Amino acid sequence: MTSQNLPEPTQAPTPVSPKVKVKTTWPIVPPNADRTPIRTERLLLRPFDAADVDAVFELRQQPEVMLWTSFGTIDKDIDESRTFVERFLPPNDTQTYNFVVVYLGNAGENNDGNGVVIGVGGAHKTRSHLGWPEVGYMFRKEYWNKGFATEFLRGFTKAWWALPRKEIEIEIGADSLEGRVENADEKNEGGVIQAPEILTAIIEVRNIGSRRVLENAGFREYKVWTEPDSRAGFEGLDATLGGFLLTAPES
Repeated sequence: MTSQNLPEPTQAPTPVSPKVKVKTTWPIVPPNADRTPIRTERLLLRPFDAADVDAVFELRQQPEVMLWTSFGTIDKDIDESRTFVERFLPPNDTQTYNFVVVYLGNAGENNDGNGVVIGVGGAHKTRSHLGWPEVGYMFRKEYWNKGFATEFLRGFTKAWWALPRKEIEIEIGADSLEGRVENADEKNEGGVIQAPEILTAIIEVRNIGSRRVLENAGFREYKVWTEPDSRAGFEGLDATLGGFLLTAPES
C-alpha cells in the first residue's frame, strides 16, 4: 500500500497545467537532529539514520511494494537502497520531511515484531512538479490492510501542519486552486493570488489501497491524467495518475 516515494525517473511525469503565482505559507523544516519523533497508537515515526539501509533494502526488495512507485522494480543491490536513504540524511535532510516508520506493537500484546521497521514515509519532496510539497509512503506487504498506512498518514499530517511557517510567493499548478484563479478579490495588486497552503500526493489510479489511505486522511482527488509510463520495463504502456490534495487547516 504505497505512494510514490522515490527519485524521479529520467523522464518524470509532468502533467500540463497553467502556472500561477500565489502568496501562501510554507513549512520551516528542521534538520534530522532537531526533529521530534512522531508517536501514534502503534507506530513511531523517526528521522532516517545511515544504519537504516538494511531495513530499507528489505522493504525495497518486495516487488509488490515497488510496483506502485515511480521506479517500478526492486533495488538491484543494497547500494541503490543506500542512495535512497542518503536523500534523507544531512546535508539533504532539510529538503524533505521524511521518516522511518517503526512498529511498536498493539497495547497490551506481546509481539516479537515490536521495534521492526515496517515502512518509510513523509514529504519526500518539499517542492514537487505540481508546485506544492508532496507526501509519499511505502509499507512492507506483511503490514498492508491493517490500518498502519492510515495511522501513519494521520500522524504525519498532524505534525506537518504543526511545523513553524513563513510566508512566500511561489508558482504552482493553477488547477490545485480549484477556481480561486477567477476570484479577483483574492489577488494582490501584482496579480498574486492569496492561497491556503496545500500538501499533495500522486498515485497510480489502480492503487485502490493507497486511494483509501489518502481519503481516510482527508485528501481529495483533484486531477487525473494519463501519460506514457516512463519506468524501465514498462515501455509501451500508459500510466493513469491521480493527484490528491490536503488543504491546511484553518488557524
